[in-house]
Amino acid sequence: SSGSPHLPPTSMGVPSWALDPYVLLNSAVCLSYAIVRFYISENSQLFKADPMGFTREMQVLVMLAVSSYTKYRRSNSIPEFLPTLYLHCKIGILVCSYVADGRLAGWYAVIFLVMFFMVHQREDTGPSKVTPLNTGNFSTVEEDRDAVWIVEFYTTWAKNCIPFSATFNRLSNKYGSDKIKFGKVDIGRFRTLATRYHINTSAVSNNELPTLILFEKGEPAPNQRLPVMKPDGSLHEQYVLLSEENLVKFFKLEDRKANGGLLSNAEEKRKGAVKRINNKKVKKAKK
Repeated sequence: SSGSPHLPPTSMGVPSWALDPYVLLNSAVCLSYAIVRFYISENSQLFKADPMGFTREMQVLVMLAVSSYTKYRRSNSIPEFLPTLYLHCKIGILVCSYVADGRLAGWYAVIFLVMFFMVHQREDTGPSKVTPLNTGNFSTVEEDRDAVWIVEFYTTWAKNCIPFSATFNRLSNKYGSDKIKFGKVDIGRFRTLATRYHINTSAVSNNELPTLILFEKGEPAPNQRLPVMKPDGSLHEQYVLLSEENLVKFFKLEDRKANGGLLSNAEEKRKGAVKRINNKKVKKAKK
Protein backbone atom coordinates (compact mmCIF):
# COMPACT_ATOMS: atom_id res chain seq x y z
CA SER A 1 0.00 0.00 0.00
CA SER A 2 1.08 3.60 -0.48
CA GLY A 3 1.52 4.16 3.23
CA SER A 4 3.66 1.12 3.92
CA PRO A 5 7.36 1.54 4.64
CA HIS A 6 9.77 0.95 1.78
CA LEU A 7 12.03 -1.45 3.63
CA PRO A 8 10.91 -4.75 5.22
CA PRO A 9 10.57 -5.06 8.99
CA THR A 10 13.40 -6.44 11.09
CA SER A 11 13.10 -9.64 13.10
CA MET A 12 11.92 -7.50 16.02
CA GLY A 13 9.03 -6.11 13.99
CA VAL A 14 10.59 -2.64 13.70
CA PRO A 15 10.64 -1.22 10.14
CA SER A 16 14.18 -1.27 8.76
CA TRP A 17 13.98 2.37 7.76
CA ALA A 18 13.49 3.31 11.44
CA LEU A 19 16.92 1.84 12.26
CA ASP A 20 18.67 3.62 9.41
CA PRO A 21 21.52 5.79 10.88
CA TYR A 22 20.13 8.65 8.79
CA VAL A 23 16.83 8.45 10.70
CA LEU A 24 18.39 7.89 14.12
CA LEU A 25 20.89 10.76 13.87
CA ASN A 26 18.48 13.27 12.35
CA SER A 27 15.80 12.42 14.90
CA ALA A 28 18.28 12.81 17.77
CA VAL A 29 19.50 16.20 16.52
CA CYS A 30 15.99 17.52 15.97
CA LEU A 31 14.81 16.30 19.37
CA SER A 32 17.85 17.88 21.04
CA TYR A 33 16.18 21.28 20.72
CA ALA A 34 13.49 20.15 23.16
CA ILE A 35 16.26 19.88 25.78
CA VAL A 36 18.34 22.88 24.70
CA ARG A 37 15.40 25.29 24.85
CA PHE A 38 15.14 24.82 28.64
CA TYR A 39 18.58 26.44 28.98
CA ILE A 40 17.53 29.54 27.05
CA SER A 41 16.77 32.56 29.20
CA GLU A 42 13.09 33.23 29.85
CA ASN A 43 13.76 36.87 28.96
CA SER A 44 14.85 35.91 25.45
CA GLN A 45 13.06 37.49 22.48
CA LEU A 46 12.14 33.91 21.54
CA PHE A 47 9.61 33.67 24.36
CA LYS A 48 8.12 37.16 24.13
CA ALA A 49 4.46 37.02 23.15
CA ASP A 50 2.67 39.22 20.64
CA PRO A 51 -0.71 40.88 21.44
CA MET A 52 -2.47 37.60 20.56
CA GLY A 53 -0.34 35.62 22.99
CA PHE A 54 1.83 33.82 20.42
CA THR A 55 5.56 33.74 21.08
CA ARG A 56 8.03 33.86 18.21
CA GLU A 57 8.85 30.24 18.87
CA MET A 58 5.20 29.28 18.55
CA GLN A 59 4.83 31.26 15.32
CA VAL A 60 7.81 29.50 13.71
CA LEU A 61 6.78 26.03 14.83
CA VAL A 62 3.13 26.42 13.76
CA MET A 63 4.14 27.71 10.32
CA LEU A 64 6.54 24.79 9.79
CA ALA A 65 4.00 22.28 11.12
CA VAL A 66 1.42 23.42 8.57
CA SER A 67 3.99 23.27 5.77
CA SER A 68 5.11 19.79 6.87
CA TYR A 69 1.53 18.49 6.92
CA THR A 70 0.99 19.78 3.39
CA LYS A 71 4.10 17.93 2.21
CA TYR A 72 3.03 14.80 4.09
CA ARG A 73 -0.25 14.68 2.15
CA ARG A 74 1.77 14.53 -1.07
CA SER A 75 4.23 11.88 0.14
CA ASN A 76 4.06 8.26 -0.88
CA SER A 77 5.27 6.89 2.45
CA ILE A 78 6.93 7.80 5.74
CA PRO A 79 10.52 7.28 4.46
CA GLU A 80 9.75 9.60 1.54
CA PHE A 81 8.36 12.25 3.91
CA LEU A 82 11.23 12.12 6.44
CA PRO A 83 13.74 14.28 4.50
CA THR A 84 11.16 17.06 4.27
CA LEU A 85 10.28 16.71 7.95
CA TYR A 86 13.93 16.90 9.00
CA LEU A 87 14.54 19.90 6.74
CA HIS A 88 11.64 21.77 8.30
CA CYS A 89 12.80 20.85 11.81
CA LYS A 90 16.30 22.14 11.07
CA ILE A 91 14.96 25.40 9.64
CA GLY A 92 12.83 25.87 12.75
CA ILE A 93 15.76 25.12 15.06
CA LEU A 94 18.04 27.56 13.22
CA VAL A 95 15.47 30.37 13.29
CA CYS A 96 14.60 29.86 16.96
CA SER A 97 18.25 29.48 17.94
CA TYR A 98 19.22 32.65 16.09
CA VAL A 99 16.50 34.64 17.84
CA ALA A 100 17.62 33.27 21.22
CA ASP A 101 21.41 33.27 20.78
CA GLY A 102 23.42 33.63 17.59
CA ARG A 103 26.18 31.38 18.93
CA LEU A 104 23.72 28.53 19.46
CA ALA A 105 22.49 28.93 15.89
CA GLY A 106 26.11 28.81 14.71
CA TRP A 107 26.74 25.48 16.44
CA TYR A 108 23.56 23.99 15.01
CA ALA A 109 24.50 25.26 11.54
CA VAL A 110 27.86 23.47 11.74
CA ILE A 111 26.22 20.23 12.89
CA PHE A 112 23.62 20.38 10.09
CA LEU A 113 26.29 21.08 7.48
CA VAL A 114 28.40 18.10 8.57
CA MET A 115 25.34 15.84 8.55
CA PHE A 116 24.39 17.04 5.06
CA PHE A 117 27.69 15.79 3.65
CA MET A 118 28.22 12.74 5.89
CA VAL A 119 24.81 11.22 6.62
CA HIS A 120 22.58 9.98 3.79
CA GLN A 121 19.32 8.08 3.62
CA ARG A 122 19.76 4.39 2.86
CA GLU A 123 18.52 3.15 -0.51
CA ASP A 124 16.41 0.03 -0.81
CA THR A 125 18.70 -2.72 -2.11
CA GLY A 126 16.15 -5.54 -2.21
CA PRO A 127 15.66 -7.84 -5.20
CA SER A 128 14.44 -6.21 -8.38
CA LYS A 129 14.32 -6.46 -12.16
CA VAL A 130 15.68 -2.95 -12.66
CA THR A 131 18.56 -2.54 -15.13
CA PRO A 132 21.20 0.09 -14.20
CA LEU A 133 21.63 2.44 -17.16
CA ASN A 134 24.25 4.99 -18.19
CA THR A 135 25.38 6.87 -21.28
CA GLY A 136 27.19 3.78 -22.50
CA ASN A 137 24.26 1.34 -22.48
CA PHE A 138 21.23 3.66 -22.81
CA SER A 139 21.10 2.72 -26.48
CA THR A 140 19.66 -0.58 -25.22
CA VAL A 141 16.47 1.34 -24.48
CA GLU A 142 16.51 3.52 -27.59
CA GLU A 143 17.09 0.60 -29.96
CA ASP A 144 14.59 -1.82 -28.40
CA ARG A 145 11.62 -2.30 -30.72
CA ASP A 146 10.17 -5.36 -29.03
CA ALA A 147 9.58 -4.15 -25.48
CA VAL A 148 8.51 -1.06 -23.58
CA TRP A 149 10.87 0.43 -21.03
CA ILE A 150 9.94 2.43 -17.95
CA VAL A 151 13.03 4.41 -16.99
CA GLU A 152 13.56 6.26 -13.74
CA PHE A 153 15.81 9.31 -14.02
CA TYR A 154 17.12 10.09 -10.53
CA THR A 155 19.94 11.60 -8.51
CA THR A 156 21.39 10.54 -5.17
CA TRP A 157 20.86 13.98 -3.64
CA ALA A 158 17.22 14.71 -4.54
CA LYS A 159 15.13 14.03 -1.44
CA ASN A 160 12.40 11.98 -3.17
CA CYS A 161 14.63 9.67 -5.19
CA ILE A 162 16.14 7.38 -2.56
CA PRO A 163 12.87 6.44 -0.79
CA PHE A 164 11.15 5.98 -4.17
CA SER A 165 13.57 3.18 -5.10
CA ALA A 166 11.58 0.58 -3.15
CA THR A 167 8.35 1.43 -4.99
CA PHE A 168 10.13 1.15 -8.33
CA ASN A 169 11.69 -2.17 -7.32
CA ARG A 170 8.30 -3.59 -6.36
CA LEU A 171 6.81 -2.56 -9.71
CA SER A 172 9.67 -4.22 -11.58
CA ASN A 173 9.24 -7.45 -9.64
CA LYS A 174 5.51 -7.53 -10.33
CA TYR A 175 5.39 -6.38 -13.97
CA GLY A 176 8.92 -6.86 -15.30
CA SER A 177 9.22 -9.27 -18.25
CA ASP A 178 10.84 -9.57 -21.66
CA LYS A 179 8.09 -7.22 -22.94
CA ILE A 180 8.00 -4.73 -20.04
CA LYS A 181 11.42 -3.69 -18.82
CA PHE A 182 12.53 -1.36 -16.06
CA GLY A 183 15.69 0.73 -15.90
CA LYS A 184 17.15 3.57 -13.87
CA VAL A 185 19.87 6.10 -14.58
CA ASP A 186 21.66 8.52 -12.24
CA ILE A 187 21.47 11.80 -14.15
CA GLY A 188 23.57 13.43 -11.47
CA ARG A 189 26.44 11.47 -13.03
CA PHE A 190 25.18 11.19 -16.61
CA ARG A 191 23.90 14.70 -17.26
CA THR A 192 23.83 14.34 -21.04
CA LEU A 193 20.80 12.06 -20.66
CA ALA A 194 19.07 14.69 -18.50
CA THR A 195 19.67 17.26 -21.25
CA ARG A 196 18.51 14.87 -23.98
CA TYR A 197 15.18 14.27 -22.26
CA HIS A 198 14.72 17.80 -20.88
CA ILE A 199 14.98 17.00 -17.17
CA ASN A 200 15.89 19.79 -14.76
CA THR A 201 18.66 18.68 -12.37
CA SER A 202 18.96 21.97 -10.50
CA ALA A 203 19.74 21.46 -6.82
CA VAL A 204 17.63 24.52 -6.02
CA SER A 205 14.42 23.08 -7.48
CA ASN A 206 14.24 19.31 -7.86
CA ASN A 207 10.48 18.86 -8.18
CA GLU A 208 11.08 16.93 -11.42
CA LEU A 209 13.00 14.18 -9.65
CA PRO A 210 12.53 11.36 -9.96
CA THR A 211 11.26 11.57 -13.54
CA LEU A 212 9.66 8.47 -15.07
CA ILE A 213 9.43 8.07 -18.84
CA LEU A 214 7.89 5.16 -20.72
CA PHE A 215 9.75 4.32 -23.94
CA GLU A 216 7.85 2.55 -26.70
CA LYS A 217 9.78 1.38 -29.77
CA GLY A 218 12.78 3.31 -28.55
CA GLU A 219 10.99 6.66 -28.20
CA PRO A 220 9.31 8.41 -25.27
CA ALA A 221 5.62 7.52 -25.56
CA PRO A 222 3.18 10.47 -25.79
CA ASN A 223 1.69 11.49 -22.43
CA GLN A 224 3.61 8.76 -20.62
CA ARG A 225 5.88 10.87 -18.46
CA LEU A 226 5.80 11.76 -14.76
CA PRO A 227 5.81 14.42 -13.48
CA VAL A 228 3.42 15.56 -16.21
CA MET A 229 4.91 18.30 -18.39
CA LYS A 230 3.18 21.10 -20.28
CA PRO A 231 4.01 21.76 -23.95
CA ASP A 232 6.19 24.70 -22.86
CA GLY A 233 8.32 22.38 -20.70
CA SER A 234 7.00 23.52 -17.32
CA LEU A 235 5.50 21.19 -14.73
CA HIS A 236 1.75 20.64 -14.81
CA GLU A 237 -0.11 22.00 -11.78
CA GLN A 238 -1.85 18.67 -11.26
CA TYR A 239 0.55 16.60 -9.16
CA VAL A 240 0.44 12.80 -9.51
CA LEU A 241 1.52 11.04 -6.34
CA LEU A 242 4.16 8.46 -7.22
CA SER A 243 2.46 5.63 -5.38
CA GLU A 244 2.50 2.09 -6.70
CA GLU A 245 -1.25 2.19 -7.39
CA ASN A 246 -1.05 5.48 -9.32
CA LEU A 247 1.90 4.31 -11.41
CA VAL A 248 0.09 1.11 -12.40
CA LYS A 249 -2.90 3.18 -13.56
CA PHE A 250 -0.89 5.93 -15.26
CA PHE A 251 1.31 3.57 -17.30
CA LYS A 252 -1.57 1.07 -17.75
CA LEU A 253 0.67 -1.74 -16.55
CA GLU A 254 -2.13 -4.28 -16.11
CA ASP A 255 -3.20 -3.78 -19.74
CA ARG A 256 0.38 -3.89 -20.97
CA LYS A 257 1.08 -7.05 -19.00
CA ALA A 258 -1.95 -8.74 -20.54
CA ASN A 259 -1.11 -7.61 -24.07
CA GLY A 260 2.60 -8.20 -24.45
CA GLY A 261 3.79 -4.80 -23.30
CA LEU A 262 2.66 -2.70 -26.27
CA LEU A 263 -0.63 -1.05 -25.47
CA SER A 264 -1.36 -0.72 -29.18
CA ASN A 265 -2.10 -4.47 -29.26
CA ALA A 266 -4.93 -4.00 -26.77
CA GLU A 267 -6.11 -0.91 -28.64
CA GLU A 268 -6.30 -2.82 -31.93
CA LYS A 269 -8.34 -5.56 -30.26
CA ARG A 270 -10.69 -2.93 -28.82
CA LYS A 271 -11.12 -1.24 -32.20
CA GLY A 272 -11.75 -4.61 -33.84
CA ALA A 273 -14.40 -5.48 -31.30
CA VAL A 274 -16.12 -2.12 -31.80
CA LYS A 275 -16.02 -2.60 -35.57
CA ARG A 276 -17.60 -6.07 -35.32
CA ILE A 277 -20.37 -4.74 -33.09
CA ASN A 278 -21.07 -1.89 -35.51
CA ASN A 279 -21.18 -4.30 -38.46
CA LYS A 280 -23.74 -6.46 -36.66
CA LYS A 281 -25.87 -3.36 -35.99
CA VAL A 282 -25.73 -2.40 -39.68
CA LYS A 283 -26.75 -5.89 -40.77
CA LYS A 284 -29.69 -5.93 -38.37
CA ALA A 285 -30.78 -2.50 -39.59
CA LYS A 286 -30.76 -3.71 -43.23
CA LYS A 287 -32.96 -6.66 -42.33
